[in-house]
Amino acid sequence: MKRGIVFLSLLVFVLAGCQGGQQTTNADSPFIGGTQAVEVAFVPNEPPARVLDSGQETFFITLLLKNGGEFTVPRNGLIASLSGLPQKSFNIRSLNVVNDKEISGATKDAALVQPGGEELLEFGEAKYTIDIPASFTTQLRADICYTYQTKAVANLCLKKNVVSRTTVNDVCDVNVPSVAIHNSAGPIQSTDLRQTSVGANRVKVTFKVKNVGTGAVYQPSAFTNICAGQDTLKDMVKVTLTSPELAFTVQCSQLNNQNSGIVRLVNKEKDITCTIDTTGLQDVTFQNLLLLQMDYMYRTAVVTQLTVDNAVA
Repeated sequence: MKRGIVFLSLLVFVLAGCQGGQQTTNADSPFIGGTQAVEVAFVPNEPPARVLDSGQETFFITLLLKNGGEFTVPRNGLIASLSGLPQKSFNIRSLNVVNDKEISGATKDAALVQPGGEELLEFGEAKYTIDIPASFTTQLRADICYTYQTKAVANLCLKKNVVSRTTVNDVCDVNVPSVAIHNSAGPIQSTDLRQTSVGANRVKVTFKVKNVGTGAVYQPSAFTNICAGQDTLKDMVKVTLTSPELAFTVQCSQLNNQNSGIVRLVNKEKDITCTIDTTGLQDVTFQNLLLLQMDYMYRTAVVTQLTVDNAVA
């Protein structure tokens, strides 16, 4: 096999995907935004559509990984697992491969976007060693599980006595049915943020955590060396709420009255209700950032067909 031709084709494929270099984005948001994360595809002709039996043809199995989100996948933070092929018959070194390099996330500088990194994940050489009487076709599947994170920010309106009358000194309203929230790019997003006063010195904040991607979400560190199983950890996301300026503390009922914990999504979403104690805050309204961080592992898959031909002697 002329593998140089394969990588030339891959180079053309990559350059076509990156044509134009940097992209523009919404300058009002601190993030690029979007629902994308790690995109995966088999490298063209790795594997080829057809191979010969009896060990007469060696081929490669390689994945192309492209990070379209804003979180950098750390080294050993992504696991790819093959299925559909008998490992021994195809002489495959290992059915599980972990990334040995980090895959950088996309970054934003003003309104310009620098695309995320691309890496190859190689399963190495393979060949079908059995002599078969007739050709057959099988489905090759690669499951990919990777560590990821989505951040979101929102501006809350706060003051000490949140039920006191509004004065000319107030710059915002404590009771807002819809608060703008900005998410970094990733398949897990926070939406529908609201804030209301629920007492003289308490503000209630509600929002949703949603899986808006096509894959499945799992609890952080659910997978370490194989991307399979772990159904008991499915639909789980770690959610953490903080104030970057430490101006206030947050307690959420779904997080055991803490500001951080694991929630389970139902039908790909979860409602979360939190309260903020405003006793120690200033008398006039001010806006302060609420930072939401969602940590998780995400699982997707890619499939291709492989035909093994009976070589004519």
